Amino acid sequence: MDCDPSSALKILKEDLSVQLHPEVTQLADLLLRIEEHLAKHEVAWWATKIGRCRASLEISDTKGLHYFLALFGGMGSLNDVVLQRDGKMLTTENDELRKMLGKAWTLGEKLLQEEVALARGD
Repeated sequence: MDCDPSSALKILKEDLSVQLHPEVTQLADLLLRIEEHLAKHEVAWWATKIGRCRASLEISDTKGLHYFLALFGGMGSLNDVVLQRDGKMLTTENDELRKMLGKAWTLGEKLLQEEVALARGD
């Protein structure tokens, strides 16, 4: 049976007995879009890493959030991904990727700060 990432997400969400925080759900949905975008443009290695982060978030495992945020920064990081086809940079597709990554980073940072505040008892 074929199961694309969006179908798996839908099935998983229907089977969850615990309701995720709306912003966690929003981040997981955004990571799914990033994962699909990367896979579509044959960047399977990064798509798989994003998919692992998403899967962790979908079961309320904060390791997915920490792992996602750790993918940024430094040489060879997610920041360095450039989508291309036949040696030519895909400007529109890269702009879309950067926009989604920016939104995901911002939301991830917000969730991390909330997690830290809860841990401190703020």
